[in-house]
Amino acid sequence: MRQRDGGVGAVFARGGGACKNDLWHKEWTELVNLKNLYEAWTDFVIGKLHKRDVIFFAANLEEELLSLRQDLFSGAYAHGPYRRFIVHDPKRREIHTATIRDRVAHRWLYNYLLPIFDRVWLECSFSCRPNKGQHFSIQRVARAIRQATGNYTRKFWSVKCDIKKFFYHIDHNILFSLLCRRVRNPMVQEILWKVIDSWSYPATARGIPIGNLTSQIFANVYLHELDIFAKHHLRACQYYRYADDFVLFYETIAEAELAVKAIGDYVLQRLHLELHPDKIIFRPCHQGVDWLGTVFVPGHSVLRPTTRRRMMRNISRRARTADDADLLDGLLASYNGLLKNVARKSADEEIAQIVALYGGMC
Repeated sequence: MRQRDGGVGAVFARGGGACKNDLWHKEWTELVNLKNLYEAWTDFVIGKLHKRDVIFFAANLEEELLSLRQDLFSGAYAHGPYRRFIVHDPKRREIHTATIRDRVAHRWLYNYLLPIFDRVWLECSFSCRPNKGQHFSIQRVARAIRQATGNYTRKFWSVKCDIKKFFYHIDHNILFSLLCRRVRNPMVQEILWKVIDSWSYPATARGIPIGNLTSQIFANVYLHELDIFAKHHLRACQYYRYADDFVLFYETIAEAELAVKAIGDYVLQRLHLELHPDKIIFRPCHQGVDWLGTVFVPGHSVLRPTTRRRMMRNISRRARTADDADLLDGLLASYNGLLKNVARKSADEEIAQIVALYGGMC
């Protein structure tokens, strides 16, 4: 790992006059208190109390939080190692999970950063924001298509893009500089750097781990620069982004191609990222626009066929093998959310058949 010169004390000393240092120190003292750390713990632990490492941490909660508070306050905090595992849903991903202690620190940082950055993020950005998640994004894009095409009476082109291995290619120094534009307290900056520099992808010596909560807000901070470029410089009226996926709408394919070329050049030069060449998809809106697993077609929306097949496969597997009916109920509840914005009659009938056939085994 790269190390920055000095610790919190050294950064504090670089801050300038005594008055500013006193204000920063007061803010830091209020920020790193047990109330905020306990709030971070309660936010983090939702839905995780059955896990063994969480149970061990909770058994000594007061001692653990006091220790974390002391390390953060003094500048002695050091990020621990990560545990690596692979998931396939649907494609292969490497997930890196930090220790419970570090994940509580991540939640504490998230709670501090979100109010600072959420108010400056644009309305076209949806990921990792309160009340602006996947469902809200789907509704907004569906509305944008209807408005652009006049309810599919005018021909419009969509272009959907994806950043190539986005999380693995985030430049630590660029990310840190973007965070420091609005986080001016040097003690917070020091903790931010330790989290940013706690992991890097071996092939690039860059990147942030997909498993961190902080990685989600870091991704939005990083790609806010792309949002600004698309909306203010390209003046793209119809531009929407969820994490590293984004979609634009234009009257002609020539306009769409020019926009993609400009965006590709910008993210390469400014953010050291690259558009995935195989995931730049131009498509007339009336032929269907695929966004976050939902396909918008004239008159209604449907679930992406591959997503539907995977959903039915997972429900069938869980119904046949689950020892606890609550596990099946939880899976059904999650997929009920996935079906919220689409035509679902046939999907509901198929799910009912699977549950009727295998559900009695739970």
